Amino acid sequence: MLAIPKQRLGEGTTVVQQKGHYSSMAMFETILLPVDGSPESERAVPFAMDVARKYQSKILLVSVIDIPTVVPGELSDEQQQQFTEAKTKVEARAQGFIDSARQSFEAESIPVEGRIEEGKAAFIICDVADEVEAGLIVMGTRGLGLIEGEKSVSDQVINLAPCPVLIVP
Repeated sequence: MLAIPKQRLGEGTTVVQQKGHYSSMAMFETILLPVDGSPESERAVPFAMDVARKYQSKILLVSVIDIPTVVPGELSDEQQQQFTEAKTKVEARAQGFIDSARQSFEAESIPVEGRIEEGKAAFIICDVADEVEAGLIVMGTRGLGLIEGEKSVSDQVINLAPCPVLIVP
């Protein structure tokens, strides 16, 4: 979809021409902010907050956990219990990241929601952005992954995202 700004109408509203029709849309109505507890992720919070204030956006916090799939019967009862306990701890940690960031936005009266998703971070971030029709993804950057030559999550999101991406160093 090609959207060409034609004129500004009030704070955060742009009239765009789409296939010959004019429509009003809120710029950055929803901002997706991935959170993982890293210093880079935490540095992205004030940037998302500034954009949300300017455009009266709501924030969607997403924490992605990558847990291997276990085929039923593949693990012994003891292993299954250990796996379940480990998964519960990872989910609680992810919820902690969301709760921490949520407090910052709520303190500024910025509408905020949070959710935990499972899968490969870059793909999940982009899928959620597409699903909720996010106008912007704001995220921290990290260097290369642990394997030399591997792309960072932020690099992958830049290439896959259905919307603009703001990377905060």
